[in-house]
Amino acid sequence: MHSTKLQLWTWILAMYYMVHSSKGVSSVFMARWLGITQKTAWKLCHAIREMMDMSHENSPAIGGVVEIDEKFLGGKPRKEKGVVNKRGKGTKKQGILVMVERHGIVRAELIDSASIEDIRPHVERHVNKNSYLMTDQNPAYRSIAEKYAGHSFVNHGDEEFARGEVHNNTAESFNAILERVKNGVFHWISKEHMKRYINEIAFRWNHREAEKNRKGKIVMRPLPVLTMLESLLGCAVWRQLRRTSNAGFRICSNYA
Repeated sequence: MHSTKLQLWTWILAMYYMVHSSKGVSSVFMARWLGITQKTAWKLCHAIREMMDMSHENSPAIGGVVEIDEKFLGGKPRKEKGVVNKRGKGTKKQGILVMVERHGIVRAELIDSASIEDIRPHVERHVNKNSYLMTDQNPAYRSIAEKYAGHSFVNHGDEEFARGEVHNNTAESFNAILERVKNGVFHWISKEHMKRYINEIAFRWNHREAEKNRKGKIVMRPLPVLTMLESLLGCAVWRQLRRTSNAGFRICSNYA
C-alpha cells in the first residue's frame, strides 16, 4: 500500500471482496466492481495476496493432530501425438505440500516432487515436533515422522480413506478448494504466481473457528469480515509488491 496511487477506499473495498468471497475474485470482476483497469486490479489483488502470506519463517509452528498431503495443481495437458503425459506424482503440474491442523490452521508450500528431500524441510519448519502426523501411504512420511510424537497413515492405493480417526481428509478438503478455485474462478494459475493464490486461500481457511452444530458435529465457520480485515491490515507492515521494468513483480517484504 506504500506510495500507491489508488485511493485507500479502493484498497479497503478490494480487501473486503477478497476476504468475504468463498473462492476468490478474478481480476476481471474486481476491475468492474472497483472501476479500475484489469491490469491494475490484477496487480492490486496480488499485492493483497502477498499481505495474506502466513507461512513465512516467523510464523508459529502448527501442532496437535496434523494432516499432511500433496496436491498437484494445473490444467490438463494438451494431447500430442506420440506423447504420453504422466499422471499422479509423475505429472509436470506444480506440486503443493499441505500441512493442516485438524480443525485448525493450514500451511501450504510449493514443492518440486513428493520425495522426502522436498517434503522434509517444509514439515520440519512448519510442524511442531510434539505433533501426531496423519498422512497417506507415501514412504517419505514414515521417515519424517520418526522425529515426531506419532504417525498413522491410510492406504489410498487400496481405497482406504479413513480408519476410525485415522485419515487425512482435512488436508484433502483444502486440496479440493484449490481445485475449485482454479476451475471456477481463475481457470489458469501460473507456477510463478501460484504461491500468492495459495496465500489467499489459506488466509480464508485460517480465519475460521470451530463450533458444534445441533447434531454435535464440529463445523468450521468464517470469522466476521471486520475481524478478517483487521488481521489482514495488521500484516501490511513492511510488505510491498512493485512492478519491474519487464512488467513482472518484485517482492519487497521484510518480516523482521
